[in-house]
Formats: sequence, C-alpha cells, structure tokens
Amino acid sequence: MESIVKSLTGIEKVWKKDELLKFLEEIRKSNYFISYFKDKPIDDKSMSYILDNLSDTNIFIHYTKNEEDAKSILTSGFRFVDTFYKTALPVTDDKLDLIMKHNTRKYFGDFLIIISISNKIINSYSSELDKDGIKNIFIENILTESPPSRNENSDMVYLLPRQFIKGYINHCTGEIVKNPDFNPNYDSASFMLNINQLQKM
Repeated sequence: MESIVKSLTGIEKVWKKDELLKFLEEIRKSNYFISYFKDKPIDDKSMSYILDNLSDTNIFIHYTKNEEDAKSILTSGFRFVDTFYKTALPVTDDKLDLIMKHNTRKYFGDFLIIISISNKIINSYSSELDKDGIKNIFIENILTESPPSRNENSDMVYLLPRQFIKGYINHCTGEIVKNPDFNPNYDSASFMLNINQLQKM
C-alpha cells in the first residue's frame, strides 16, 4: 500500500497507518486519481468489435471526453477541421499497434469512437478524383453531405455522415454502444457533387 501511495504522490517518506488511511479517504472524496484506478487495457470483446470486418473497410478511432459528445457523433456524424487525420487514427490488423495507439490517446477521453468506411467507397471516389486530376484532397473531405463551413479561426470544418460511425466504446467499463444507422457502404449523391464542385474550382 505504501509503495502505491508513493507512486501516486511522488513523496518519498515513511507513511504511518493513519496517514495512509487519511490519504486514501481524500482520494475517495475527490476522485482526483480516479483514472489511475479505473484505467484498463482494451478487452477482447472491444478489440473484436473494433477490428471486425477490417479486410473490407478502413477503420479509424477517435477519443472524446463526454458521452454526450459520443452520442452526438452517433446521431449527427463526425465533425473535423481541415483534415480527418488530425484526430482520427487509422487502425491496422496489428493488435499491438492498436494497443499502443490506445495507450497514447486514451487520456483524451473515456469514449472511443469507431469510424468505418468500406474499401468499395474509398476506392470508388479515389478513382473519381484521379480520373478528374484532382490532387491534394483527402477522400474523407468529399464524403460529406453538407457543404464545409469555416469556424472562428477560418479553418474548414467537414462533417462525415453518421452512417460511417460504427459505434463507441467506454474503454473504462467495456460498454459498447452500436449505431443502428451504421452502414460502411453508405453512398450519397452529395459525394459526387462535391467532386464536381472541386472540378469547377
């Protein structure tokens, strides 16, 4: 117990029993070190959910602090600024890679959003961009049904449709919330219109 308290506080001293009990009571009251106690690796069920259908889809993960934000992403879509890859990490079939990414990002929030877009959709629209000679555009930037807008910093803001959101996981409890509208093959006429708009520019 004393070694745990030392690692939590960084204080090197001999702790008396009553001091230890008082310190632990303060932790219980404040929840200051709650993440230290509840933190745990991705369990097998969550891992399977994230990696399911990886051979046919491009999978990404994103972390958010509040469940309300996670629910909003499920119902409204994933909003991102300039580039999708600022906050969405690609997932590969390497479980160790996923664990390492999780360990570096889990402090951004307890809720892990899973985004999944089929290879068919990616390949189809990548081919259209190539055919039209459109360069330096991320495919996710055209997979939007509403026109991009500018935020207060004049950055471009995009909204990936909710159909590409597979669900989210509370990585502290292991609870999985699935998106009933999830469809990695979702195709919208707006995607082609976005390419046509880029051609005109």
